Amino acid sequence: RNTPNTINKILPANIRPIIIRGILLILGWTLLYKYVLAPSGIPDNQLSKLVQEGTAIMLSWFYPNITQLGTVVYIDGVASVSIGHQCNGLELAALYIGFLLCFPTNLKKVLIYSIVGFLAIYILNVIRCAVLAVMYINHNDLTDFAHHYAFKLIIYAVVFYGWVLYTKNPSVKHA
Repeated sequence: RNTPNTINKILPANIRPIIIRGILLILGWTLLYKYVLAPSGIPDNQLSKLVQEGTAIMLSWFYPNITQLGTVVYIDGVASVSIGHQCNGLELAALYIGFLLCFPTNLKKVLIYSIVGFLAIYILNVIRCAVLAVMYINHNDLTDFAHHYAFKLIIYAVVFYGWVLYTKNPSVKHA
């Protein structure tokens, strides 16, 4: 039977607040997203459009005829990539920032890591979408593998590295 002493042995005192914050953040974000943000399309619509615009700009460096219609980016009139809400990086950014918020630290550090991390996720996502567009129009057999596995591995590795940097040298306020 689990007594308070057993729980204290399983979860050290310095870990409990992190886990409690994590659970509360997951619950809060899930409720906020499901019942407020997703029905209104905020920030999904805006973020998906930003990723689409970034992808089109990046592709225009290499291809002269880039157009956009709806959620689709076209290369020389060929539909090459469609930016859906599930591919805009919002979930990953929320996960990344949520992890940062679980740890006690100062506001400046959280803001810096949140902004830099969000920008890194956005830029990597734009690069991912642009490369997938090029792979698709070239009928590359690896497009599906790249979309579902390779790029996720790269982006998650960068996010994990950001977390490692964040937790490596904590600057905690002591009361």
